[in-house]
Amino acid sequence: MTIKKENKIYIAKENKTSWTLSTTIGQVDVSYNVPKVDCPTFDALTEYVIANDLF
Repeated sequence: MTIKKENKIYIAKENKTSWTLSTTIGQVDVSYNVPKVDCPTFDALTEYVIANDLF
């Protein structure tokens, strides 16, 4: 599953209790862990990424 925000593409992986988002910034691989308590569905995760300045 992928989430596109501006010029970045995040690859989302679903875990039992969280989501893992991965992307590459320059030549550095970065990953974020988002608890499912905050984003229980993929749609909620997509909205969270788009609305949050962290991403």
